[in-house]
Amino acid sequence: MARASWCCVATKLGWPTSLAAALSLSACGQAQPPAAAALPTTTVEAVTTPTREPTSADDMAADQDEPAGLPGGWVRDYFVTQYGELAQLIGTWPGAPIAPGLGADPAEREVCARAAVGSADAPAELVAVCGIPDGAGHVTSALVDLFLLEAGDGLAVAAARQHLTDYGSSGDVADVRVQRFGAALYGVVIEDGFTGQGITVGARSLLLPHAGGFREAATVRSSLEHDQAPEDALDLAFDLTVDDRDRQAPAWPLVVREHGQACGRHVDREYRLAFDPATGTWPIPAALQRDRCD
Repeated sequence: MARASWCCVATKLGWPTSLAAALSLSACGQAQPPAAAALPTTTVEAVTTPTREPTSADDMAADQDEPAGLPGGWVRDYFVTQYGELAQLIGTWPGAPIAPGLGADPAEREVCARAAVGSADAPAELVAVCGIPDGAGHVTSALVDLFLLEAGDGLAVAAARQHLTDYGSSGDVADVRVQRFGAALYGVVIEDGFTGQGITVGARSLLLPHAGGFREAATVRSSLEHDQAPEDALDLAFDLTVDDRDRQAPAWPLVVREHGQACGRHVDREYRLAFDPATGTWPIPAALQRDRCD
């Protein structure tokens, strides 16, 4: 799929697309799949696929009540209906989706994020399937399919489902993970970025289930480097956490700590981003979208 994914990232971050060039990112792991008979069919699991490990700053908030997921056999059976008999929970599989709404691109796919997000009386899981398109070039975006799966009459059914082609380069993304954002609010975080003309930007996109699909609720930078003269250079990192002190709040504020060198001086400052229930987003202030010194 010949699509310059950095253009989407640049647009979301306020950059002209003429500055963007693709950032090569790490490829998915190649774990061997288990035999089909080894897949659990009755035990409720809370599994996060280990091929992409989040940093400690982005770990899901700890909770005394463990979320409840679905039996692995149910999840695997659901993906067989979407991608065919080769689909599996661990390892990669080739081919194109067989279900409508997931595109027709042949790709090497894998479950790149999976976590339990339900309760004992309503088990559920958020799952992401990442695909590297066959013949991916430097500016080819990744294929990312997101699913919110719930229990339905002895099998997994999709309460939300979304096919995404807006992230990554060289057919891959830097990271995909599930994260908790409120008392019962979970979403998916996708990391990617771009580099060009001395500028490198890393970004985290936060996607939440919405109206049977997923929508982007925020895009928060993870890094910004602008290689210029010392008085105009930027070399910044942005640490993202959630303020979960009010455990019962429907959506927790995001806390972004910006630190590093900017415009000839050291900076270390914090931004608190409140969730807007009217739009279902965390609005990003202009200060976190700048790309040069004032």
